Amino acid sequence: MRKVPKRDMLFDKLHRGVVWTCMGITVYGTYLLGVRVYRYFTVIRPAQQQRELEMLKENAQPSAAMLDKIPELKG
Repeated sequence: MRKVPKRDMLFDKLHRGVVWTCMGITVYGTYLLGVRVYRYFTVIRPAQQQRELEMLKENAQPSAAMLDKIPELKG
């Protein structure tokens, strides 16, 4: 007995839709990851380095208080 062509076409379209959805989510996730990496290297890391330099000038040791003044990475 042969499969029904309409059912096969329906499954093919559903599968194609799922594949395109997964590809879109992957592209969007890659974009979001890129934004976070860019923000880390342009905002977070320079702020950490600046704070460490200030603390070295003051002859202080890094502590938990230092982390409060560094901008957080929020999504």
